[in-house]
Amino acid sequence: MARLRSALLLLAGVTLVLTTACSPAATTTPRPSPTATARPTPSPTPLPPDTLFVGVLGIGIGTYALAAIPVALLKNEAKFHGAASVIVHFVTHRAGRTLGSLESVAVDLGPGETLAVTGDCTDACNGATSLGATVAVGSWTTTFGPIFATTSATYSCHPCHTAHGYGEVKGTLTPSSPVAAGVAVVGFAMCANKAGVILGGGSEQFVWQAGSSLSADIPVVLNAAPSSCAIGASTGW
Repeated sequence: MARLRSALLLLAGVTLVLTTACSPAATTTPRPSPTATARPTPSPTPLPPDTLFVGVLGIGIGTYALAAIPVALLKNEAKFHGAASVIVHFVTHRAGRTLGSLESVAVDLGPGETLAVTGDCTDACNGATSLGATVAVGSWTTTFGPIFATTSATYSCHPCHTAHGYGEVKGTLTPSSPVAAGVAVVGFAMCANKAGVILGGGSEQFVWQAGSSLSADIPVVLNAAPSSCAIGASTGW
């Protein structure tokens, strides 16, 4: 009887062990990974309303011998946009009839920039006494390059008298941002009398040298000895 009880106890222990071994292992339910939230890309702040217009503040023409140099003083009225590839169309007159027409080189004007732009009309505009000027803007942009402030300059004449003549205007061109060496720059000069009447001007092409400024010597044609002269410039953006 004792042997039977021992056998039963042993069988029960084996059954318990087998049952435990066959029980399924405890499993851990994986937690879902947090989903990354896409951050919205901020939109650029729109510019305030702007005046996309290049105005003509004044015109004048200098003559000497067969040379005639028309001048238009331009201003970019926009506050946030640059005016690219601006061209002035000049028409010269004498005694009520049209003598000739020509266009200036293309210039770039920064926001609010003022620049005197000239043309060169030999022979066809000889003896012109009045002038008309209209402006065409190639495009408007919010990305623009160096801007040259118009600064006062010194005039010297050949010959020096109160009538028509020619000479040079000398000053310094300083851009608002660096200009790479070898870049083409066109410089303009304008001269006026005490009342602000434009007497003439001129232009000259330069190749920018290394440095933050450039000494400019610009030939001019004028109708009379000026009270003041100024120079400015433009380079391609």
